[in-house]
Amino acid sequence: MKLPAARVGDRLRVNSKLITYSFWPTKVGEKGNASLQTLLFSLDPWAIIDQTIKATCPAAARPEALACISQARDFYEGAIDTQRIAARPLALYYCFMNLVKAFCLTRGTRGTFDKAQHGLAEMLRAPTNRELTDAFLRAFPSPNARGEIQNFAEFMAALTGSPLAAQQDFNVPVLLPQILPGHRLWSYAANKKERFVATHDIRPFLIKATRELWLNVYFVSDDLSRIGVSGSTFLTESCLAPTFAQVACNETDSSSRSLICYQQVAPIVCATTKYGNHLQQLFDILRPVLWATVATVPPYRRHYVYLRPTTEAPYVLPQLLSIYALAYYFGSITRYRPHHYPSITDSAFGPRVQDFITGQPQQFLYLLASEFAKREIAKPSIL
Repeated sequence: MKLPAARVGDRLRVNSKLITYSFWPTKVGEKGNASLQTLLFSLDPWAIIDQTIKATCPAAARPEALACISQARDFYEGAIDTQRIAARPLALYYCFMNLVKAFCLTRGTRGTFDKAQHGLAEMLRAPTNRELTDAFLRAFPSPNARGEIQNFAEFMAALTGSPLAAQQDFNVPVLLPQILPGHRLWSYAANKKERFVATHDIRPFLIKATRELWLNVYFVSDDLSRIGVSGSTFLTESCLAPTFAQVACNETDSSSRSLICYQQVAPIVCATTKYGNHLQQLFDILRPVLWATVATVPPYRRHYVYLRPTTEAPYVLPQLLSIYALAYYFGSITRYRPHHYPSITDSAFGPRVQDFITGQPQQFLYLLASEFAKREIAKPSIL
């Protein structure tokens, strides 16, 4: 079937600059006008977090937030210490937990986390009760029926603006492929197709006469054909539909590979020609379906979509939440049943698990530091 023609407009420029996609493209000043934000390089994201807490955390919660960060950093050192293999999963989770508490306190969603609970419980499904393959996490709303704060649900609310409405179970085998770095290790172990597809480019466009803004999202055609996914299936499983639709595209990348374009169906109409003031609104439309990796080489951030089977779609979490949930699971095994952990690392998914424990501390730290600062933070490539 012939694809519809793409809506035609001009590439958006602000202050004569072409705009690239970012989770936080602008910063709003005192007069309500937005100014462009550039990528911020830092060898020490802890300093960025510390500075943000001191500048923006409510005064009453600030001492608790700073204490959480101090403890998180100590646990982080344990999580990246290759000499302490047995305790690394537990140290990783407690690092994340304290980071999350500080984040929620800084956002002002809670005034304290005194006596807060994990908000997750790891369980096994009968009758086989196998670690990892039969494991699931039960998540609890916050506060629970007894008025007790639940860390996981609080993180979800602070991160997404939407609280966990009811108790929900998440199967660990469904969470495992949602982790972007090392995803191919999961694909190999599970003998399943890869689910992450990298965006080639995300471009904002403009029609000046009507002040309409929209996004075009481009993918390399070969990336879809390689995993045997049609354009329509990709649109559905990536959750780009119904906000985006595939349109005709005759562009290629630098290697002359064909590109596929998905265009935002309904443009936003700007009240004024100060288009920078509308960038955050525009970019937020796409953000819920994107994953990101932090790299030390250009472009420093790369964005992906996740193709989810229909049956698993209700259990796909935002990127940082799935990382946090799995860190809890591995940390809980390490703490309460350490003799079961080898059965996980010796399984077909062992390399995937080991890669998670090794690679996620720095990824989570930089991604959450960006959430704290509301600005893209990256590690410089040259020391």
